[in-house]
Amino acid sequence: MNAHLAALLAQHTVRHVLLYSAFGHEPDPAGVRELWPAQYYLPRTEGLELRVHPLPAPLIKHPYGFLEPSPTAPQAEPGALEAVVLPGLAFDLRGYRLGYGQGFYDRFLPTVPQALWIGFIPQDLIVPALPTDPWDLPVHYLVSEQGVTACYSRTS
Repeated sequence: MNAHLAALLAQHTVRHVLLYSAFGHEPDPAGVRELWPAQYYLPRTEGLELRVHPLPAPLIKHPYGFLEPSPTAPQAEPGALEAVVLPGLAFDLRGYRLGYGQGFYDRFLPTVPQALWIGFIPQDLIVPALPTDPWDLPVHYLVSEQGVTACYSRTS
């Protein structure tokens, strides 16, 4: 999957990428760092918001068990991001995401309208359609082990 993600980033000449720290059964996008030269970032939860931290950064364990940057790590402005790689329990073919219900990415994505939004998900977790709420925003691309699927165009 990371090779497909790297190819998509290369196609769009993306140099500033927000990844996520995988936990549970989520696919891990960290391998893309070895495949495409860019500045990578990780999010950190603070209250109901996501903060953006450039890598490398000191990491601590989040209460849910995944690693996130320490509160003392340097922060970056979300406006620097050119791509956001998102986890999900499932995505649909339109690019809508089923998350974990806390709304972190629902609140964060409108702050980075300039970035490509990329769902990183195993193919068997891509479904024809998910129920949506008015605040849900579709990703532009889905990346799975089978390749890249375009979902939503900014011009559509």
